[in-house]
Amino acid sequence: MDLGVDPSLVQLALHQAQSTLRVNKEALALIHELAAAKAQGARPLKIYAMSNIAKEHMDIVQALPSFPWPVFDRIFTSFDAGMRKPDLSFYRHVIQETGCNPSTTLYLDDKSENICAGRLLGLRGEIVEPDQRTRAFNIVRNLLLEDASLRAERFLHMHAGKLDSVISMPGKDDIVLKDNFAQLMIWGLTGMEDIVYLTWPDGIITRAQEEADMMDTTSPTPISDASWSPSSAPSPPSSSTSPPSSPSPSLHHFEVKPTLWNYFTHSSPILTTTTFPPDIETTSIAYLTITPSHPNYHLLSPPSLIAEAMFAIRNKDGHFETYFSPDRHGRVSPEVCVSVLRCLNKFSSSGQIPDLPSLDVTDERIEPSKKLVADCLRYRANVYGNRFYPHPESFLYYLAMLCDECRDSSPRLCGELKGELEAALRERLNVPMNALALAMRVRAWQLLGLGRGFVQRDLESLLGMQEGDGGWPAGDFCSYGRVQKQRIGSRGWTTALVCRILKDWGM
Repeated sequence: MDLGVDPSLVQLALHQAQSTLRVNKEALALIHELAAAKAQGARPLKIYAMSNIAKEHMDIVQALPSFPWPVFDRIFTSFDAGMRKPDLSFYRHVIQETGCNPSTTLYLDDKSENICAGRLLGLRGEIVEPDQRTRAFNIVRNLLLEDASLRAERFLHMHAGKLDSVISMPGKDDIVLKDNFAQLMIWGLTGMEDIVYLTWPDGIITRAQEEADMMDTTSPTPISDASWSPSSAPSPPSSSTSPPSSPSPSLHHFEVKPTLWNYFTHSSPILTTTTFPPDIETTSIAYLTITPSHPNYHLLSPPSLIAEAMFAIRNKDGHFETYFSPDRHGRVSPEVCVSVLRCLNKFSSSGQIPDLPSLDVTDERIEPSKKLVADCLRYRANVYGNRFYPHPESFLYYLAMLCDECRDSSPRLCGELKGELEAALRERLNVPMNALALAMRVRAWQLLGLGRGFVQRDLESLLGMQEGDGGWPAGDFCSYGRVQKQRIGSRGWTTALVCRILKDWGM
Protein backbone atom coordinates (compact mmCIF):
# COMPACT_ATOMS: atom_id res chain seq x y z
CA MET A 1 0.00 0.00 0.00
CA ASP A 2 1.49 3.28 -1.13
CA LEU A 3 0.92 6.07 1.39
CA GLY A 4 2.89 8.56 -0.59
CA VAL A 5 5.52 8.89 2.18
CA ASP A 6 9.21 8.67 1.45
CA PRO A 7 10.52 5.51 3.24
CA SER A 8 13.69 7.38 4.18
CA LEU A 9 11.62 9.86 6.17
CA VAL A 10 9.96 7.02 8.06
CA GLN A 11 13.36 5.50 8.85
CA LEU A 12 14.67 8.90 9.99
CA ALA A 13 11.65 9.40 12.26
CA LEU A 14 12.16 5.97 13.83
CA HIS A 15 15.84 6.67 14.34
CA GLN A 16 15.16 10.02 15.97
CA ALA A 17 12.48 8.52 18.25
CA GLN A 18 14.64 5.63 19.39
CA SER A 19 17.66 7.85 19.87
CA THR A 20 15.77 9.35 22.84
CA LEU A 21 15.78 5.97 24.61
CA ARG A 22 17.55 5.97 27.96
CA VAL A 23 18.84 2.94 29.82
CA ASN A 24 17.34 2.41 33.28
CA LYS A 25 20.11 3.30 35.75
CA GLU A 26 19.11 0.64 38.29
CA ALA A 27 19.11 -2.07 35.63
CA LEU A 28 22.41 -0.84 34.27
CA ALA A 29 24.00 -0.98 37.74
CA LEU A 30 22.85 -4.58 38.15
CA ILE A 31 24.28 -5.56 34.75
CA HIS A 32 27.64 -4.05 35.71
CA GLU A 33 27.58 -6.03 38.98
CA LEU A 34 26.88 -9.21 37.03
CA ALA A 35 29.66 -8.38 34.60
CA ALA A 36 32.14 -7.86 37.44
CA ALA A 37 31.18 -11.15 39.09
CA LYS A 38 31.48 -12.93 35.78
CA ALA A 39 34.91 -11.42 35.06
CA GLN A 40 36.20 -12.38 38.51
CA GLY A 41 35.00 -15.93 38.07
CA ALA A 42 33.30 -15.78 41.47
CA ARG A 43 30.39 -17.77 40.08
CA PRO A 44 29.94 -19.53 36.71
CA LEU A 45 27.46 -17.08 35.22
CA LYS A 46 25.98 -17.14 31.74
CA ILE A 47 23.91 -14.12 30.72
CA TYR A 48 21.50 -14.15 27.77
CA ALA A 49 19.03 -11.68 26.28
CA MET A 50 15.72 -12.64 24.64
CA SER A 51 13.67 -9.95 22.92
CA ASN A 52 10.74 -9.34 20.61
CA ILE A 53 12.28 -6.76 18.30
CA ALA A 54 12.65 -5.97 14.59
CA LYS A 55 16.09 -5.96 12.98
CA GLU A 56 15.99 -2.23 12.25
CA HIS A 57 15.12 -1.43 15.84
CA MET A 58 17.80 -3.78 17.13
CA ASP A 59 20.44 -2.00 15.08
CA ILE A 60 19.47 1.31 16.66
CA VAL A 61 19.34 -0.08 20.22
CA GLN A 62 22.71 -1.79 19.89
CA ALA A 63 24.19 1.57 18.95
CA LEU A 64 23.35 3.00 22.36
CA PRO A 65 26.76 3.88 23.82
CA SER A 66 25.88 3.40 27.48
CA PHE A 67 24.70 -0.21 27.32
CA PRO A 68 27.28 -2.98 27.95
CA TRP A 69 26.25 -5.43 25.24
CA PRO A 70 29.45 -7.52 25.51
CA VAL A 71 28.26 -8.78 28.90
CA PHE A 72 25.74 -11.04 27.17
CA ASP A 73 26.94 -14.45 26.07
CA ARG A 74 24.28 -14.48 23.37
CA ILE A 75 21.28 -12.43 22.27
CA PHE A 76 18.14 -14.08 20.90
CA THR A 77 15.75 -11.93 18.88
CA SER A 78 12.36 -12.63 17.37
CA PHE A 79 13.48 -11.55 13.90
CA ASP A 80 16.36 -14.07 13.94
CA ALA A 81 14.39 -16.94 15.43
CA GLY A 82 11.18 -16.35 13.53
CA MET A 83 9.32 -16.74 16.86
CA ARG A 84 8.02 -14.38 19.49
CA LYS A 85 7.43 -14.37 23.23
CA PRO A 86 5.26 -15.75 24.77
CA ASP A 87 5.30 -18.62 22.25
CA LEU A 88 6.62 -21.68 24.06
CA SER A 89 8.54 -22.62 20.92
CA PHE A 90 10.74 -19.52 21.36
CA TYR A 91 11.57 -20.50 24.95
CA ARG A 92 12.32 -24.10 23.92
CA HIS A 93 14.61 -22.75 21.20
CA VAL A 94 16.59 -20.65 23.67
CA ILE A 95 16.85 -23.49 26.19
CA GLN A 96 18.06 -25.88 23.51
CA GLU A 97 20.58 -23.44 22.03
CA THR A 98 22.08 -22.48 25.40
CA GLY A 99 21.92 -25.90 27.01
CA CYS A 100 20.76 -24.26 30.25
CA ASN A 101 19.01 -26.14 33.02
CA PRO A 102 15.63 -24.40 33.50
CA SER A 103 15.56 -25.26 37.22
CA THR A 104 18.77 -23.27 37.79
CA THR A 105 18.01 -20.43 35.38
CA LEU A 106 16.59 -17.07 36.46
CA TYR A 107 14.40 -15.32 33.90
CA LEU A 108 13.35 -11.66 34.15
CA ASP A 109 10.65 -9.97 32.07
CA ASP A 110 8.30 -7.01 32.40
CA LYS A 111 5.21 -8.83 31.08
CA SER A 112 3.22 -11.36 33.09
CA GLU A 113 2.34 -13.48 30.03
CA ASN A 114 6.03 -13.93 29.28
CA ILE A 115 6.77 -14.91 32.87
CA CYS A 116 3.93 -17.43 32.70
CA ALA A 117 5.42 -19.00 29.54
CA GLY A 118 8.89 -19.21 31.08
CA ARG A 119 7.60 -20.81 34.26
CA LEU A 120 5.63 -23.37 32.23
CA LEU A 121 8.99 -24.70 31.04
CA GLY A 122 10.54 -24.70 34.52
CA LEU A 123 12.40 -21.36 34.48
CA ARG A 124 12.52 -19.27 37.69
CA GLY A 125 10.55 -16.33 36.29
CA GLU A 126 10.39 -13.00 38.15
CA ILE A 127 8.46 -10.02 36.85
CA VAL A 128 10.16 -6.61 36.68
CA GLU A 129 7.33 -4.13 37.15
CA PRO A 130 8.13 -0.40 36.96
CA ASP A 131 7.39 0.19 40.64
CA GLN A 132 9.05 -3.05 41.86
CA ARG A 133 12.34 -3.16 40.01
CA THR A 134 14.29 -3.09 43.27
CA ARG A 135 12.53 -6.24 44.49
CA ALA A 136 13.32 -8.18 41.32
CA PHE A 137 16.90 -6.94 41.12
CA ASN A 138 17.53 -7.86 44.76
CA ILE A 139 16.38 -11.39 43.98
CA VAL A 140 19.04 -11.49 41.26
CA ARG A 141 21.70 -10.25 43.67
CA ASN A 142 20.76 -12.78 46.34
CA LEU A 143 20.64 -15.70 43.93
CA LEU A 144 23.56 -14.93 41.63
CA LEU A 145 25.95 -12.52 43.32
CA GLU A 146 26.21 -12.91 47.09
CA ASP A 147 24.22 -14.65 49.81
CA ALA A 148 21.61 -12.43 51.42
CA SER A 149 22.84 -13.42 54.89
CA LEU A 150 26.42 -12.33 54.12
CA ARG A 151 25.20 -8.97 52.87
CA ALA A 152 23.02 -8.64 55.97
CA GLU A 153 25.90 -9.42 58.34
CA ARG A 154 28.08 -6.85 56.60
CA PHE A 155 25.33 -4.26 57.04
CA LEU A 156 25.07 -4.99 60.77
CA HIS A 157 28.83 -4.70 61.30
CA MET A 158 29.15 -1.55 59.17
CA HIS A 159 26.43 0.15 61.21
CA ALA A 160 27.55 -1.10 64.62
CA GLY A 161 26.53 1.38 67.31
CA LYS A 162 24.23 3.15 64.85
CA LEU A 163 21.42 0.64 64.42
CA ASP A 164 18.85 3.21 65.51
CA SER A 165 15.10 2.77 65.45
CA VAL A 166 12.90 5.28 63.62
CA ILE A 167 9.52 6.83 64.30
CA SER A 168 7.36 7.28 61.22
CA MET A 169 4.29 9.49 60.92
CA PRO A 170 2.11 10.14 57.86
CA GLY A 171 3.39 13.03 55.79
CA LYS A 172 6.46 13.65 57.97
CA ASP A 173 10.12 12.69 57.87
CA ASP A 174 11.24 9.77 60.01
CA ILE A 175 12.61 10.64 63.45
CA VAL A 176 15.63 8.78 64.82
CA LEU A 177 14.89 6.94 68.06
CA LYS A 178 17.49 5.46 70.41
CA ASP A 179 15.89 2.71 72.47
CA ASN A 180 17.02 -0.22 74.56
CA PHE A 181 14.24 -2.51 73.36
CA ALA A 182 15.31 -2.94 69.72
CA GLN A 183 18.98 -3.10 70.75
CA LEU A 184 18.23 -6.00 73.09
CA MET A 185 16.29 -7.76 70.34
CA ILE A 186 19.22 -7.37 67.92
CA TRP A 187 21.67 -8.67 70.52
CA GLY A 188 19.45 -11.65 71.29
CA LEU A 189 19.10 -12.62 67.63
CA THR A 190 22.75 -12.21 66.65
CA GLY A 191 24.64 -12.81 69.87
CA MET A 192 26.73 -9.75 68.97
CA GLU A 193 26.77 -7.31 71.87
CA ASP A 194 29.45 -5.24 70.13
CA ILE A 195 27.05 -3.96 67.44
CA VAL A 196 24.43 -2.55 69.82
CA TYR A 197 24.27 0.24 72.39
CA LEU A 198 22.44 0.09 75.71
CA THR A 199 21.81 2.21 78.75
CA TRP A 200 21.74 -0.15 81.72
CA PRO A 201 19.55 0.77 84.70
CA ASP A 202 22.51 1.99 86.75
CA GLY A 203 23.66 4.25 83.93
CA ILE A 204 26.52 2.22 82.43
CA ILE A 205 26.62 2.21 78.67
CA THR A 206 28.20 -0.11 76.15
CA ARG A 207 31.29 0.69 74.10
CA ALA A 208 29.24 0.99 70.93
CA GLN A 209 27.10 3.64 72.64
CA GLU A 210 30.16 5.55 73.82
CA GLU A 211 31.59 5.65 70.31
CA ALA A 212 28.27 6.86 68.92
CA ASP A 213 28.04 9.55 71.61
CA MET A 214 31.37 11.02 70.49
CA MET A 215 29.49 12.22 67.43
CA ASP A 216 26.73 13.83 69.56
CA THR A 217 27.46 17.02 71.47
CA THR A 218 23.97 17.44 72.92
CA SER A 219 23.44 16.94 76.63
CA PRO A 220 21.17 13.96 77.30
CA THR A 221 18.29 14.19 79.71
CA PRO A 222 18.52 11.47 82.37
CA ILE A 223 15.80 8.89 82.40
CA SER A 224 14.83 7.97 85.91
CA ASP A 225 12.78 5.22 87.48
CA ALA A 226 12.27 7.35 90.57
CA SER A 227 8.56 7.64 89.77
CA TRP A 228 8.06 4.02 90.74
CA SER A 229 8.19 2.59 94.21
CA PRO A 230 6.66 -0.53 95.74
CA SER A 231 4.17 1.49 97.77
CA SER A 232 2.79 3.13 94.61
CA ALA A 233 2.19 -0.14 92.77
CA PRO A 234 -1.44 -1.16 92.20
CA SER A 235 -2.85 -3.72 94.58
CA PRO A 236 -2.76 -7.15 92.92
CA PRO A 237 -5.60 -9.63 93.30
CA SER A 238 -5.48 -12.15 96.08
CA SER A 239 -3.08 -15.01 95.50
CA SER A 240 -4.14 -17.13 98.43
CA THR A 241 -4.52 -20.14 96.17
CA SER A 242 -0.98 -19.91 94.83
CA PRO A 243 1.15 -23.01 95.31
CA PRO A 244 3.29 -23.06 98.45
CA SER A 245 6.70 -21.51 98.01
CA SER A 246 9.51 -20.21 100.11
CA PRO A 247 8.50 -16.93 101.74
CA SER A 248 9.86 -13.90 99.94
CA PRO A 249 10.17 -10.47 101.52
CA SER A 250 7.73 -7.74 100.67
CA LEU A 251 8.95 -5.17 98.17
CA HIS A 252 8.52 -2.60 100.93
CA HIS A 253 11.38 -4.21 102.87
CA PHE A 254 14.02 -4.08 100.14
CA GLU A 255 16.65 -1.46 100.84
CA VAL A 256 17.63 -1.24 97.15
CA LYS A 257 14.89 -0.94 94.57
CA PRO A 258 15.10 -3.30 91.60
CA THR A 259 17.13 -2.41 88.51
CA LEU A 260 14.29 -1.89 86.08
CA TRP A 261 14.92 -1.25 82.40
CA ASN A 262 13.70 1.74 80.44
CA TYR A 263 12.52 1.58 76.84
CA PHE A 264 14.58 4.66 75.97
CA THR A 265 18.34 4.91 76.26
CA HIS A 266 20.10 7.77 78.08
CA SER A 267 19.03 10.21 75.36
CA SER A 268 15.89 12.25 75.90
CA PRO A 269 12.57 10.44 75.36
CA ILE A 270 10.92 11.48 72.09
CA LEU A 271 7.32 12.65 71.57
CA THR A 272 6.41 11.89 75.18
CA THR A 273 7.06 13.17 78.70
CA THR A 274 10.51 14.47 79.63
CA THR A 275 11.01 11.67 82.12
CA PHE A 276 9.80 8.21 81.25
CA PRO A 277 9.24 5.30 83.63
CA PRO A 278 10.81 1.87 83.25
CA ASP A 279 8.59 -0.80 81.76
CA ILE A 280 7.99 -4.48 82.34
CA GLU A 281 8.54 -5.58 78.73
CA THR A 282 11.99 -4.03 78.21
CA THR A 283 12.96 -5.39 81.64
CA SER A 284 11.77 -8.86 80.59
CA ILE A 285 13.69 -8.76 77.29
CA ALA A 286 16.83 -7.61 79.11
CA TYR A 287 16.75 -10.57 81.50
CA LEU A 288 16.00 -12.92 78.58
CA THR A 289 18.98 -11.59 76.64
CA ILE A 290 21.68 -10.97 79.24
CA THR A 291 23.07 -14.16 80.75
CA PRO A 292 24.50 -14.58 84.27
CA SER A 293 27.95 -15.02 82.69
CA HIS A 294 27.96 -11.43 81.43
CA PRO A 295 30.64 -9.35 83.22
CA ASN A 296 28.09 -6.70 84.23
CA TYR A 297 25.36 -9.11 85.31
CA HIS A 298 26.27 -8.60 88.96
CA LEU A 299 25.13 -4.99 88.64
CA LEU A 300 21.56 -6.12 88.00
CA SER A 301 19.03 -7.03 90.64
CA PRO A 302 18.58 -10.75 91.28
CA PRO A 303 15.73 -12.36 89.32
CA SER A 304 13.74 -12.93 92.52
CA LEU A 305 13.54 -9.17 93.11
CA ILE A 306 12.55 -8.53 89.49
CA ALA A 307 9.79 -11.14 89.69
CA GLU A 308 8.46 -9.52 92.87
CA ALA A 309 8.39 -6.15 91.11
CA MET A 310 6.48 -7.70 88.21
CA PHE A 311 3.90 -9.34 90.47
CA ALA A 312 3.45 -6.03 92.28
CA ILE A 313 2.10 -4.23 89.20
CA ARG A 314 -0.75 -6.57 88.27
CA ASN A 315 -4.04 -4.78 87.77
CA LYS A 316 -7.43 -5.61 89.30
CA ASP A 317 -7.93 -8.35 86.69
CA GLY A 318 -4.62 -9.92 87.59
CA HIS A 319 -2.93 -8.93 84.31
CA PHE A 320 0.61 -7.58 84.18
CA GLU A 321 0.64 -3.85 83.52
CA THR A 322 3.20 -2.30 81.21
CA TYR A 323 4.82 0.45 83.31
CA PHE A 324 6.35 0.54 86.75
CA SER A 325 4.58 3.83 87.41
CA PRO A 326 1.50 4.93 89.37
CA ASP A 327 0.79 7.50 86.64
CA ARG A 328 0.44 4.97 83.82
CA HIS A 329 -2.06 2.41 85.07
CA GLY A 330 -4.34 0.66 82.58
CA ARG A 331 -1.71 -0.16 79.96
CA VAL A 332 -2.23 -3.88 79.42
CA SER A 333 -1.23 -5.67 76.25
CA PRO A 334 -1.25 -9.41 75.36
CA GLU A 335 2.15 -8.96 73.70
CA VAL A 336 3.62 -7.52 76.89
CA CYS A 337 2.14 -10.37 78.92
CA VAL A 338 3.79 -12.89 76.60
CA SER A 339 7.19 -11.23 77.18
CA VAL A 340 6.68 -11.41 80.95
CA LEU A 341 5.70 -15.09 80.74
CA ARG A 342 8.85 -15.77 78.72
CA CYS A 343 10.94 -14.06 81.38
CA LEU A 344 9.29 -15.93 84.26
CA ASN A 345 9.71 -19.20 82.36
CA LYS A 346 13.43 -18.52 82.12
CA PHE A 347 13.70 -17.66 85.81
CA SER A 348 11.93 -20.92 86.65
CA SER A 349 13.47 -23.35 84.13
CA SER A 350 17.03 -22.12 84.70
CA GLY A 351 16.75 -22.40 88.46
CA GLN A 352 17.39 -18.69 88.96
CA ILE A 353 14.30 -18.61 91.19
CA PRO A 354 14.13 -22.12 92.66
CA ASP A 355 10.68 -21.75 94.23
CA LEU A 356 9.05 -20.27 91.10
CA PRO A 357 6.90 -23.01 89.51
CA SER A 358 6.84 -23.78 85.81
CA LEU A 359 4.15 -22.25 83.62
CA ASP A 360 2.39 -25.63 83.61
CA VAL A 361 1.69 -25.30 87.33
CA THR A 362 -1.31 -23.27 88.40
CA ASP A 363 -0.12 -20.04 89.99
CA GLU A 364 -2.74 -17.40 90.66
CA ARG A 365 -0.17 -14.67 90.18
CA ILE A 366 0.29 -15.81 86.56
CA GLU A 367 -2.97 -17.51 85.54
CA PRO A 368 -4.90 -14.34 84.54
CA SER A 369 -2.16 -13.28 82.09
CA LYS A 370 -1.89 -16.82 80.71
CA LYS A 371 -5.64 -16.81 80.09
CA LEU A 372 -5.49 -13.36 78.47
CA VAL A 373 -2.83 -14.59 76.05
CA ALA A 374 -4.68 -17.84 75.28
CA ASP A 375 -7.99 -16.01 74.70
CA CYS A 376 -6.30 -13.44 72.46
CA LEU A 377 -5.00 -16.28 70.33
CA ARG A 378 -8.18 -18.36 70.39
CA TYR A 379 -10.51 -15.50 69.44
CA ARG A 380 -8.03 -13.64 67.20
CA ALA A 381 -8.61 -10.59 69.38
CA ASN A 382 -5.71 -8.69 67.82
CA VAL A 383 -6.46 -9.51 64.18
CA TYR A 384 -6.61 -5.73 63.60
CA GLY A 385 -3.81 -4.99 66.04
CA ASN A 386 -4.29 -2.94 69.21
CA ARG A 387 -3.27 0.38 70.71
CA PHE A 388 0.38 -0.59 71.16
CA TYR A 389 0.92 -3.17 68.43
CA PRO A 390 -0.71 -2.35 65.08
CA HIS A 391 -0.17 -5.78 63.47
CA PRO A 392 -1.02 -9.31 64.68
CA GLU A 393 2.43 -10.51 63.60
CA SER A 394 4.08 -9.10 66.74
CA PHE A 395 1.82 -11.18 68.99
CA LEU A 396 2.26 -14.33 66.89
CA TYR A 397 6.05 -13.94 66.86
CA TYR A 398 6.28 -13.36 70.61
CA LEU A 399 4.00 -16.33 71.23
CA ALA A 400 6.11 -18.57 68.96
CA MET A 401 9.16 -17.65 71.03
CA LEU A 402 7.29 -18.60 74.19
CA CYS A 403 6.27 -21.98 72.72
CA ASP A 404 9.83 -22.65 71.60
CA GLU A 405 11.31 -21.78 74.98
CA CYS A 406 8.81 -23.71 77.12
CA ARG A 407 8.74 -26.82 74.95
CA ASP A 408 10.66 -28.78 77.60
CA SER A 409 10.00 -26.73 80.73
CA SER A 410 6.23 -26.34 80.27
CA PRO A 411 5.18 -28.89 77.62
CA ARG A 412 1.49 -28.73 78.52
CA LEU A 413 1.28 -25.00 77.89
CA CYS A 414 3.29 -25.36 74.71
CA GLY A 415 0.93 -28.06 73.46
CA GLU A 416 -2.16 -26.00 74.29
CA LEU A 417 -0.88 -23.01 72.34
CA LYS A 418 0.93 -24.56 69.39
CA GLY A 419 -2.02 -25.92 67.39
CA GLU A 420 -3.99 -22.70 67.57
CA LEU A 421 -0.87 -20.66 66.86
CA GLU A 422 -0.15 -22.68 63.73
CA ALA A 423 -3.73 -22.11 62.54
CA ALA A 424 -3.43 -18.36 63.15
CA LEU A 425 -0.17 -18.23 61.20
CA ARG A 426 -1.71 -20.13 58.27
CA GLU A 427 -4.45 -17.50 58.13
CA ARG A 428 -1.78 -14.81 57.78
CA LEU A 429 0.29 -16.50 55.06
CA ASN A 430 0.84 -14.33 51.96
CA VAL A 431 -0.84 -11.27 53.50
CA PRO A 432 1.24 -8.26 52.35
CA MET A 433 3.02 -6.59 55.29
CA ASN A 434 5.95 -4.31 55.99
CA ALA A 435 9.41 -5.88 56.22
CA LEU A 436 9.62 -6.24 60.01
CA ALA A 437 6.12 -7.67 60.41
CA LEU A 438 6.73 -10.09 57.53
CA ALA A 439 10.02 -11.21 59.09
CA MET A 440 8.21 -11.81 62.39
CA ARG A 441 5.66 -14.02 60.62
CA VAL A 442 8.30 -16.10 58.86
CA ARG A 443 10.36 -16.45 62.06
CA ALA A 444 7.27 -17.52 64.04
CA TRP A 445 6.61 -20.23 61.45
CA GLN A 446 10.24 -21.33 61.67
CA LEU A 447 10.24 -21.46 65.49
CA LEU A 448 7.26 -23.83 65.44
CA GLY A 449 9.31 -26.21 63.31
CA LEU A 450 6.86 -26.13 60.39
CA GLY A 451 7.84 -26.86 56.81
CA ARG A 452 9.47 -24.10 54.80
CA GLY A 453 7.40 -24.84 51.72
CA PHE A 454 4.22 -23.26 53.06
CA VAL A 455 5.97 -20.00 53.88
CA GLN A 456 8.17 -19.91 50.78
CA ARG A 457 6.20 -17.16 49.09
CA ASP A 458 6.45 -14.94 52.17
CA LEU A 459 10.16 -15.72 52.42
CA GLU A 460 10.74 -14.76 48.79
CA SER A 461 8.81 -11.52 49.30
CA LEU A 462 10.98 -10.80 52.32
CA LEU A 463 14.22 -11.47 50.43
CA GLY A 464 13.05 -9.18 47.67
CA MET A 465 12.89 -6.31 50.18
CA GLN A 466 16.62 -6.41 50.92
CA GLU A 467 18.15 -3.07 50.00
CA GLY A 468 21.36 -2.28 48.16
CA ASP A 469 23.42 -1.84 51.34
CA GLY A 470 22.44 -5.32 52.55
CA GLY A 471 19.93 -4.18 55.18
CA TRP A 472 16.15 -4.37 55.22
CA PRO A 473 13.66 -1.51 55.60
CA ALA A 474 12.72 -0.51 59.14
CA GLY A 475 9.10 -1.52 58.78
CA ASP A 476 7.15 -1.07 62.02
CA PHE A 477 6.05 -3.24 64.92
CA CYS A 478 4.55 -0.98 67.58
CA SER A 479 2.99 2.44 68.01
CA TYR A 480 2.33 5.05 70.64
CA GLY A 481 0.53 8.36 70.89
CA ARG A 482 -3.20 8.89 71.29
CA VAL A 483 -3.90 11.66 68.77
CA GLN A 484 -1.57 10.70 65.93
CA LYS A 485 -0.22 7.20 65.82
CA GLN A 486 3.54 7.11 65.66
CA ARG A 487 4.89 3.83 64.27
CA ILE A 488 8.25 2.51 65.46
CA GLY A 489 10.48 0.36 63.27
CA SER A 490 14.12 -0.67 63.08
CA ARG A 491 16.33 -1.56 60.13
CA GLY A 492 18.77 -3.20 62.51
CA TRP A 493 16.13 -5.42 64.12
CA THR A 494 14.56 -6.38 60.77
CA THR A 495 17.98 -7.20 59.29
CA ALA A 496 19.04 -9.21 62.35
CA LEU A 497 15.77 -11.13 62.26
CA VAL A 498 16.06 -12.04 58.58
CA CYS A 499 19.72 -12.94 59.05
CA ARG A 500 18.74 -15.37 61.84
CA ILE A 501 15.98 -16.88 59.67
CA LEU A 502 18.41 -17.53 56.81
CA LYS A 503 21.07 -19.00 59.09
CA ASP A 504 18.69 -21.35 60.85
CA TRP A 505 17.45 -22.62 57.49
CA GLY A 506 20.99 -22.92 56.14
CA MET A 507 20.43 -20.34 53.42
